[in-house]
Amino acid sequence: MYLNNFKVKDKICEFEINLSKEYSDSYKKSCNYAELDLSLIHPTELSTLALKEYLKRYPIPNGSIHMSQEIEVLNNIPHNSILTCEVLLESSKEIKDKKIVVITTNAKNKSSIIVAVSKGTLMVPLS
Repeated sequence: MYLNNFKVKDKICEFEINLSKEYSDSYKKSCNYAELDLSLIHPTELSTLALKEYLKRYPIPNGSIHMSQEIEVLNNIPHNSILTCEVLLESSKEIKDKKIVVITTNAKNKSSIIVAVSKGTLMVPLS
């Protein structure tokens, strides 16, 4: 079953993401807001890239639903930032034939300061 090896508050994984200017420009274009001249990383850019990297390590089973995503940016994140993302199991609850999992991602800058916190909620099948 998904993430059964972890207890609530356990660290699931850690990885680095590179929020390059090229990535940001490509992301803005794909989201149809390329005309905006943003000098900082948009929060959805961060959460999308972090989720992508997480799912490479822990793919969700067929039939899963990504129910929600929240992100709080605590400090400005300039382009070309390399952040270390620490993913924790926030909660896990079985309901009927599904499991609701909440993961928290703490994004830290090179000084190990948390610059953003993201919470994603997944509904995964039990079997």
